[in-house]
Order: sequence, then C-alpha cells, then structure tokens
Amino acid sequence: MMYREILIAILPLILSFFVSYYLIKKWIPIAHKEGYVGKDMNKYNKPEVAEIGGLYAIIGIIFGILLYIGLKVYILGTTQDLVEVFSILTLLSLTTILGLFDDILGWKKGMKPLHRVILSFILALPLMIISAGNSYVNLPFVGEVNFGILYPLLIVPIAIMGTSNAFNMLAGYNGLEGSMGILLISAVGLESYLTGNYYLAEISLITIFSIIAFLIFNWYPAKVFPGNAFTYGIGSLFGAIVILGNLEKFGLILFILYFLELILFIRGLLNHVYKENFGIPDENNNLKEPYDKIYSVTHLAIKINRKIFKKATEKMVVYTIILLQIIITIVAFLYG
Repeated sequence: MMYREILIAILPLILSFFVSYYLIKKWIPIAHKEGYVGKDMNKYNKPEVAEIGGLYAIIGIIFGILLYIGLKVYILGTTQDLVEVFSILTLLSLTTILGLFDDILGWKKGMKPLHRVILSFILALPLMIISAGNSYVNLPFVGEVNFGILYPLLIVPIAIMGTSNAFNMLAGYNGLEGSMGILLISAVGLESYLTGNYYLAEISLITIFSIIAFLIFNWYPAKVFPGNAFTYGIGSLFGAIVILGNLEKFGLILFILYFLELILFIRGLLNHVYKENFGIPDENNNLKEPYDKIYSVTHLAIKINRKIFKKATEKMVVYTIILLQIIITIVAFLYG
C-alpha cells in the first residue's frame, strides 16, 4: 500500500514538470516566429522575449492533476476528495482562459480592468456550487466569524477575484511571478499537509514542479514571459487551496505584500498615475525608480537597494521581494 501511495504522489509531479518544460521549450521559437513577443522593459536594449509561456506551465499542472485523479481511481480504487479536485481543475482552467483572453485581446485591443474583475468573480462558480470551505473563518485581529451561506456565495468569489487579480499586479520582473508562486503555493501546501488535507498538498506539489520547469526559462535573463494566463491561474489556485483547506487567516498573512501592492496602486490612482512596475534601466542595466513616489512593491524594492547598495538591478529587486515574502511566510507559520 505504501509503495502505491508513493507512486501516486510522485508520478504526477514528474509529468507536470516535463509537460511544462517540453511545451515551453517548443513554444519559444514559435512565439518569435509568429510575433508573440514583448519587450523586456527592465533591460536597456529592450530585447524581445516570448510571451504567454506561463500558459504551458498551467497545462503542465492540469495534466499532473489529471494523472493524480486517474491513479487514485484505478490504483487505490477511491474517489475521495475528487469533487473538490475537479472544482480546482475547473476553476484553474476557467481563470487561465480569462488570462489568455487578456493576453491576446487585452494586450492588443484593451480588455477593461473592470471586466476582468467581474469575470474573475463569476469564474469562482466551481467552488461556489460545491459550497467549498467552512463558513466559520478565523480572521486576524477578529477571531472566529460565522459567515453562514454568505461564505460560499459571497466570500468565496470575492476571495478568488482578489487572489487572481492581486497575483497579477505584483509582476513584470524576470523570475518574480514564478518565484512568488512557488513560495505561496509551497506555504499553503505544507500547511495543508500539516492539517491533514493531503490532496491539497499533492496539488500544491504538482503546481510547484510545473513552475520550476517554467522558471528554467523565465529566470534572468528570461527567454519567456508568464503572461496573465499564468498569473490569473496561479492566483486563483492559491485562493482555492486557502478556501478548501480552511486556511483563511494563514492565507491573509501570506498575502501581505499583495495588500501593500493594492494600497500603493490606489495611491497612484489618487495621484492620477496608472503605475507600471518596471524600473528605468541605464546602460549597465541598473534600475531607477520610474516615479517620484512609490506606487508598487517593485518600486519600493528598487529604492531599498539603491539606499543600501547604491544600485538596484532586476535580480536584486526580485531577491528583495523574495526575502520579504520568506519573512512573511515565517510570520504566517508562527501566527497563522
């Protein structure tokens, strides 16, 4: 029995990694040939990089989850937790499609931000219809609150809307989205394992292995960009694991940097600035803040590095944000 369970745990991870790796490697030359490229704005010479590569990381995750389902059914002969797993699979697919539309239509023609928010709210239906999660929520500084029927019908879609859109906001640097995805999913995956939600831990591992394959191509200097298909998909997946694992307090603490990003974004709007996360690179690819004020966590990271080290590079910005997220993750495990 132990041998079979180990096999069921490991094989989906291997498949997820290799599907992601293979498809991204094949996609990069096709993207350049067909013109699906974008400028790498944090580099002085603005090289063209393949877009939408993160879509194939999501496909890797989907194949990994499907193999996990098949192995559970045919080897263990059980359908335990499969309703929840299929709801995650459906949610991930729908939000990825939304992100892909945003990559293609929004990038070319302009999908309005309000439309993206409304659609991501609606796409939480897979979790809403199974009444996912527990209506008793332990909130920071408040304690346990019973939301009753409002939890699946209102709190769940708000949470998915928030996590999918927020994860898309803190982006734009080689390796940033993938690294943050690994840190966030690793944290909720480990917490899920510790609380006995083993299927959520397995889905988290499948996701991590696919993102690792993606990071091989997305780490500095990037050969491929993630695109909104990746950020919406991973953001919604994080939200789904938090909801199904009843990890609301833990998840809220983990998401502190994204709440800060939202506050800084609103600050920009109040100053009539619709901010970009990119820095301003010089001939040596050192970055300066793009605005007089800070409107993103990425701008804050540039400022911190310029204060401490007298310069800021793209990798230094990413390492700084990773370090901040690691500190927040430790706090979440201590107090979440």
